[in-house]
Amino acid sequence: MKQVILGLALALAACGQRPSGVAEELNGRWQVQQIAGASLGEGVDIWIEIDADAAAMSGFTGCNNFTARIDAYGQGLSVNRLEEEAGECASAAAATDEARFLGVLPLVQRRILRGRSLELLQAPQGSEALLRLRHEDGPGG
Repeated sequence: MKQVILGLALALAACGQRPSGVAEELNGRWQVQQIAGASLGEGVDIWIEIDADAAAMSGFTGCNNFTARIDAYGQGLSVNRLEEEAGECASAAAATDEARFLGVLPLVQRRILRGRSLELLQAPQGSEALLRLRHEDGPGG
């Protein structure tokens, strides 16, 4: 059985697929632009950092830091084991957007990557994006 698993991992690596299933092009920091079609409140900053090698994401909910595991296969993507640090929100807008963000993140089932834009969606084709993100270019965006 170990040989089969090792063989599968090596075959995936040879095809450019990561054993975690998370595509390398998702690596980096993604700024949340919209949650379920609505823009963020004024002064609210929500972002996600994806580490494909670790099959993990971390980031900021608008109020607190968080971490989660991600699983991916092809265009499929799911977020698991979400953990958030305790803390206070700086504003009512941040609290509202944090609740919206944390409410949709576990619903993500697929992704669409278009250049520096990433949409995270539920499974049905044609559904509205749960999250729209923009890849940051580096320090200062």
